[in-house]
Amino acid sequence: MAAFVFVAGAGAATPPGKAPITISLLALNDFHGNILPPSGSALVPDAQRPGGSRVALGGGAYLSTLVKALKTHNPGNTLVVAAGDMVGASQLTSGLFHDEPTIDVLDQIGLDISSVGNHEFDKGRAELTRLQRGGCFPASADGTAGKVGMDTCMNKGQFKGARFRYLAANVIDVHSGGTLFPATAIRNVGGVKIGFIGLTLRETPSVVTPAGVEGLRFLDEVETVNHWVPLLQQQGASVIVVLVHQGGETTARTLLDKSCPGFSGAITDLADRMHPGVDLVISGHTHQEYVCFRPDGKLITQSGSYGRLLTQVNLTLDGTTKKVIAKDANNQPVLNGLPIKDAAGNLLPLPQGYAALKPDPAVARVVQRYGDLSASIADVVVGRLAAPLDRRRSAAGESTLGAVIADAFLVGSSDTSYGDKPAQIAFTNPGGIRSDLGSSLSVTFGQLFNVLPFNNNLVSMDLTGQQLLRLLEQQWESPQSAGGRIMSVSAGFSYAWDASTAERALPGTGARVVPGSMKLHGEPMDMNQTYRITVNNFMASGGDNFSLLRQGSNVQAGEVDSTVVKLYFRTRAVVGVPALDRIERVH
Repeated sequence: MAAFVFVAGAGAATPPGKAPITISLLALNDFHGNILPPSGSALVPDAQRPGGSRVALGGGAYLSTLVKALKTHNPGNTLVVAAGDMVGASQLTSGLFHDEPTIDVLDQIGLDISSVGNHEFDKGRAELTRLQRGGCFPASADGTAGKVGMDTCMNKGQFKGARFRYLAANVIDVHSGGTLFPATAIRNVGGVKIGFIGLTLRETPSVVTPAGVEGLRFLDEVETVNHWVPLLQQQGASVIVVLVHQGGETTARTLLDKSCPGFSGAITDLADRMHPGVDLVISGHTHQEYVCFRPDGKLITQSGSYGRLLTQVNLTLDGTTKKVIAKDANNQPVLNGLPIKDAAGNLLPLPQGYAALKPDPAVARVVQRYGDLSASIADVVVGRLAAPLDRRRSAAGESTLGAVIADAFLVGSSDTSYGDKPAQIAFTNPGGIRSDLGSSLSVTFGQLFNVLPFNNNLVSMDLTGQQLLRLLEQQWESPQSAGGRIMSVSAGFSYAWDASTAERALPGTGARVVPGSMKLHGEPMDMNQTYRITVNNFMASGGDNFSLLRQGSNVQAGEVDSTVVKLYFRTRAVVGVPALDRIERVH
């Protein structure tokens, strides 16, 4: 495994005194309710194959086995921690039961502390608080949810909540003025006080439906950390660990690349501005894998996503001063040994030097129970594909899966039930599409749910051509990422955007969209004409910075997104792969 070591004052003789102390942390992030092994495979280094080999990773029972094995390396001095998005956008096996299965599994694995992430707020603060404190999911008005023993409180009619502690240092309740959950925690490990600060990205309100963060305020990450570090030190913490749901990326071609090539992203600037007393930053959000050091010695880690990897961090402390004198870390694969096939359908052997984990029997029983309960729904075949559909984006920002989903949204909101004016255009946000389709050309409802796990409703509305232009411009406007957040669009609508054009000071002036390029069925769109569009309710409420959608008129709620896509698949013998010709990138 790749190992990374930082030694404070390297080259100097170790002064006499008490023996050094080693504290170990096992870290994960962005689990997203993947208690079953997630679909797909990952590329790992292989001494016999220069390009690496593909292996299957993840699954709660296999993750638990790895945690227990690594704890034996430093018994009594090891904690399990996380950097948010443990729940939300979850597999059907967990999502069908309001993520109570994931909480059960994480408790059995032995998670101690986690920061909140943006997806913890998907269902609102009340639901997040329930997951922490316990209690049954409230009964819905239509009777489809909140049934004890059916979809909630599955353990003798109870759900006790998480034994691990959520931290939310930068999430403020605007009414009380305090943090939603504790800002910090101190754990005494091996006679050493370790201070933890847990927080999520400041931009959480722009990536969560407004209802999910109502009554909450999100503070600057660095200002929050720098406020709490001295207070933790005053309480005797000699080690400071930040659990933050924000991250970066590298240019590594395989997992476990110890060189940390091209490390960049929001987390680098955040970490560089954090108090020098911070020893370790465990990050998340970007679903990337890295172990990287900053010039000032801060160690930054992330373990990818979906429980495929687990970060093992060892902090060596001076036995007398209890200060960190060395750090090392490596990302360990959660190798489940499930079969992987090449393009020709041949089974691939495990690469040399890798051994599959055995599932933890206790956790496997929990996972199997919920898997069995959801199987009757998950295994129903809803359609067939001509070829795999995925989220890989063209230079213009299109993906085959996104295009099909947008087409399904349009079909699902343009029949006679939508009145005299059915939808003409449909959009979907890339963040709402959470998985690919193509491990099999037969598509099950479980696979479809993994693609669209939020249970968003479709919303139709009227917008003018000028408003549509403004909506498209918001794809690149702050707080979107530098590369933008380009929506998938339905067939019949097209436009071009100029990648070389910088954003102008005044919004809505056509900074990116090529003037006159917006067309519907090949005809230029009239800026003063009204058009009927469909999006999901997350976008309609201003999510992902699409605030223009809050100006829509004649708003009408529709079906659940996954239900609409399921019907689209069922009414077609085979779903083909669309051409990526709806959005054109200029320059």
